[in-house]
Amino acid sequence: KFHYRSEKEDLIAFSNERYYENKLITFPFPNKARGVSLVRSDGVYDAGKSRTNKIEAHKIVDEIVRRVQHEDKTVRDQSIGVVTFNLAQQSLIEDLLDEKRMKDQQVEEAFSGERVEPVFVKNLETVQGDERDVILFSVGYGPDRAGGRPAMRFGPLNREGGHRRLNVAATRARQEMKIFTSLYPEHIRPTPKNPRGVQDLQDFLQFAEEGQGALGAQTRGSLGDAESPFEEEVIVSLTEKLGWEVESQIGVSNYRIDIGVIHPDKKGEYLAGIECDGVTYHSSFTAKERDKLRQQRLEACGWRILRIWSPDWRHNREKAEAAIHRQLLALLQEDRRSTGQPPAA
Repeated sequence: KFHYRSEKEDLIAFSNERYYENKLITFPFPNKARGVSLVRSDGVYDAGKSRTNKIEAHKIVDEIVRRVQHEDKTVRDQSIGVVTFNLAQQSLIEDLLDEKRMKDQQVEEAFSGERVEPVFVKNLETVQGDERDVILFSVGYGPDRAGGRPAMRFGPLNREGGHRRLNVAATRARQEMKIFTSLYPEHIRPTPKNPRGVQDLQDFLQFAEEGQGALGAQTRGSLGDAESPFEEEVIVSLTEKLGWEVESQIGVSNYRIDIGVIHPDKKGEYLAGIECDGVTYHSSFTAKERDKLRQQRLEACGWRILRIWSPDWRHNREKAEAAIHRQLLALLQEDRRSTGQPPAA
């Protein structure tokens, strides 16, 4: 049940909560930046004629060009996929990209068959099995030129089982998913007669805009309360005695890091994660899963994981406190040395 594709938890959080009963085991990242975002495009959906949204299509194309021409090689090297909600919008974006490809070699190279993962443009019904570092959604639907409320007709989502199409499309990204839409959550007013996909679309857009809080109480947000008196004691010691800023129960699935120590120089990142041998540790079925697989996955996500064992804490608390403080200072020293900053005190 370990989920490996998404490199940020919020990329899978919606589907995990809505379709998988939160049974997928996902892992938090030490960088707190979100992977899912919503761009309000303020476009117009030509429902009666072309069934396209030209403003939104141009914004998608501009985003692709921005990325493939970006000064940061890390951004340029990210693979890109585009998902549209209907075939007409897919065709429009492909035509606009063809124009860019003829004029710009960098854009053309992004589509080259020599690339391991060239740019693709697909619609909701054909994207199954594909994945890319970055997925750009073009919802397409929205108000018409008169500005009226959009009709509750959303192509495949209105069909029986349409919510499964949304689930597949929403889980294609490894690093980032950006939803360009002229259809906003407040535009959608599902009734009991609407298929499930309509309600799910409204919730998906709201989640993309608001983040984890839109998923409801089941996920408890990305932070939670300490799970044991032992963890509470460690938190008090780290903050009140040792001077570190921390957060508890980092993550959105059933697996969470017990304590995240916030990086003093980078408030949007964690310096390290601390695991206590408490509820989360003992809930794993085997020692291999507890120690090896979980540790490997967290380190692949970029975490530096430290451990505090309850027997050590009970037997000689001051020694355990000094040890964890020393380890955290060493990590901070290492980071500051690599960036040329003054050493940690």
